[in-house]
Amino acid sequence: MNRRKTTRAVARLYLVAGVAVIGLLCNSNAWAETTTTKTAKHHHKTVTITTVVASTSEQQRLDALSGQMSNLQKQTDDTTSEVKKIEQAITVATPATADAKPATIGEHVGLVEKDVGDIKKNLSDNLGISVHGLVDAGYEHNMNQPNGNMNNIRVFDEDGFQLTQGNLHIERDGTVGFVTDLNFGQVANALSTATHYSNTSHVGPQWFDPTQYYLTYTAPIGSGISFQAGRFVTMMGAETINTYNNLGFNESKSIIFGFGIPFTHTGVRASYTFNDYVSASAGLNNGWDDPAAANNGGPNYEGELTLNNKDKSLSFVTNPMWGPNLVGKSNSNLGAIDEVATWKPSFVPNLTLQTEYLYASETGPVVNGHSATWQGLAQYLVYDFNPSLESATRGEFFQDKDGSRTGTAQTLWEITQTLSYKVPEVTGLLARLEYRHDNSSQNYFSNNNFVSPVTGAQHLWHGQDTLDANFIYAF
Repeated sequence: MNRRKTTRAVARLYLVAGVAVIGLLCNSNAWAETTTTKTAKHHHKTVTITTVVASTSEQQRLDALSGQMSNLQKQTDDTTSEVKKIEQAITVATPATADAKPATIGEHVGLVEKDVGDIKKNLSDNLGISVHGLVDAGYEHNMNQPNGNMNNIRVFDEDGFQLTQGNLHIERDGTVGFVTDLNFGQVANALSTATHYSNTSHVGPQWFDPTQYYLTYTAPIGSGISFQAGRFVTMMGAETINTYNNLGFNESKSIIFGFGIPFTHTGVRASYTFNDYVSASAGLNNGWDDPAAANNGGPNYEGELTLNNKDKSLSFVTNPMWGPNLVGKSNSNLGAIDEVATWKPSFVPNLTLQTEYLYASETGPVVNGHSATWQGLAQYLVYDFNPSLESATRGEFFQDKDGSRTGTAQTLWEITQTLSYKVPEVTGLLARLEYRHDNSSQNYFSNNNFVSPVTGAQHLWHGQDTLDANFIYAF
């Protein structure tokens, strides 16, 4: 029972009873009114006073009303008592004693929470393993109403209701450990399609993807050199594949993230923090996304250099990468450099400014027998109005000069506005509302207008607008 609704109902009963009492009192005054008659005779005034006494039947009505008020008060007291019992029953708490069975809804919920907490604590204390996860689901409306519900130039979202992402994150800290990220939903489908982890061609949606699984080892050298071996997400880019502790600023992903840089690598890498201001990473891997291309004549080289001030309010990250990426074409090399600068100005509290720039090229017979280049620039403006409400604006342009990344030689731009709200009293629950506009220098975006229903050819438009509402629960 909702306590607020009960309180409002009792208040209404009091109001009705009060109006009734006032009405009766007014009538009783009429019954017992005093009348004065003035008569002028020989300049003397004669005053006649008439008093009306309440009859027996009227007294009975007053007595009956008094009894009804007493009954109403008793009912109010009973209702208040019941509300207190219900509140006590739904209060989340474990049973009073360890061997007692849960007797209320709240005790059942409290016992489940305790059991889950005990399991996580046992895994952490005995094995050093921590388990986390997130679920991201919602509804998106593409105002082009494209056939097949497909949003062009997007990687993790589509038109209509969707499970954007389910993620299970398992990791073990320590000298020797591991990290595993299992993804489900649209994210898994996009990653599985793009990374081609298996040599077997995918058929239909792949709703599961083992995105990360790698071993970790910390060598006791200096402050500790961290080694990783296995499959892991790329170090490049301002945005990444979401996990429980990194949900990003916007709901939809940037064009640079989706088309300009890789998703994952398989290989080895090492990281070292020199001091509070400088850290670096380097690695060797099979290339961009596709381990099946390991026989292309050599590994890819990746690196990262991070510079920041003491309080991390100003940072600069650069990620270069270079190596062969076409099977049997060792003379075709793909090189990219991605740079991200972040500034949190002290004179504007709660404001974050972030800029990303990407330049990449691939030599050799990539498009029509020649090389290809692409580049992108993204700007983020993020402001926290309070600990619960955040506004994130992203503006971006992406130039696919030769059409090697999007399939069409074009220049794209987009602007995205996202509001994120942490739902109070529910730890880990985030509500998001997002508007986004994409635009192209070419007719590129799908809609529901067919040129020929027989062939399936359709009109293409220069832009698309989408509105997205999502709930994310991370734990």
